Amino acid sequence: MFEIAICDDNAGDRKRLTERIEKNMPEVEKIRIHEYDSGLLLLEAMKSTRFSIVFLDVQMEGIDGEETAIRIRELDNNVILVFYTGFVEPSPRSFEVQPYRYIMKTMREDIMDRYIKDSLDKMVEFSQAPFLTANMNRERLFLRADDIVYIEKYKKNTRVHLSETSLRIYGVKPDENGLLPDIRIPEKLEKIYEKLKSHGFGYPHDSYLVNLKYLVYCTSKILKLKNVEDSFQIARSKSQEFNQLKEAFMLSKYKESDYDGK
Repeated sequence: MFEIAICDDNAGDRKRLTERIEKNMPEVEKIRIHEYDSGLLLLEAMKSTRFSIVFLDVQMEGIDGEETAIRIRELDNNVILVFYTGFVEPSPRSFEVQPYRYIMKTMREDIMDRYIKDSLDKMVEFSQAPFLTANMNRERLFLRADDIVYIEKYKKNTRVHLSETSLRIYGVKPDENGLLPDIRIPEKLEKIYEKLKSHGFGYPHDSYLVNLKYLVYCTSKILKLKNVEDSFQIARSKSQEFNQLKEAFMLSKYKESDYDGK
C-alpha cells in the first residue's frame, strides 16, 4: 500500500489533486490518500506514518511549504516530495529539500497529469528497489536501498552507512561512547552492486558503492555525499561507467519543466 500525503490549506485544491492522482494511478486500490490542511498536522502524522510521496502547497497559513519541507527532510530524507502551488515560482531555498517536481496549479490539466504521473511512476519505481539483509549486533535488519548512503568494503564483507533520518527509523543508536554499531552485509561489494546499479547507485571505486541520491559535489576525481565528512575518490578505471550512471540519474531527477503551463 502506498501512503500518499496531500498538504494544502485549500480544500478545493486538495480535492482536485486527489482526483488527478486517482486518475493517473493505474492501480488505485494500492494507494491511500491522507489530507492535511497545515504543515504542522502533516509533520505530526509523519512521526507515525511513513509516506511514499508528499504533495505540498507552498503558500499556507502558519508555517509555509518551504519551511514544512525543511522539517520533512529532518524526519524522512527519502520521501518523494512534490511542490504543488498556485503562484509562487521555485526559489533557491525550495531546491535544497530535493523536490522531485514543482507543479503549478495554473497548469493545463494535460501537463499537470503528466507531472503527477511522473511523480507516481517514481514512487512505484522506488518501491521496487531491493531490500538488503544486514546484520547488526546479532540482529537482522532488512534495509531499503534508499536509506543507504554508501556501502564500503570492510574486512571479509561490507559495512553499510545509513542516512541520519534512517538511523532513527531502524532504531540504530550510539553506545555509551557515542559510537554507532556496525551494520554489515555478508556479501562482496561487486555482488551488491549488481543488485543496486539500476536503482541509483554508483561504483566509483573498488572500495565502496555510493547512493547518487546523496551526492552533493562531484569532480572528475572526487565526490562528496550529504552529511558525510570524508571525500570519496573516483578511480580512473571506474570513472566512465560511474559518470554515465550519474548523468542518467540526474536526467531522471531533473526534467525540463513547464511552469507557465504552455
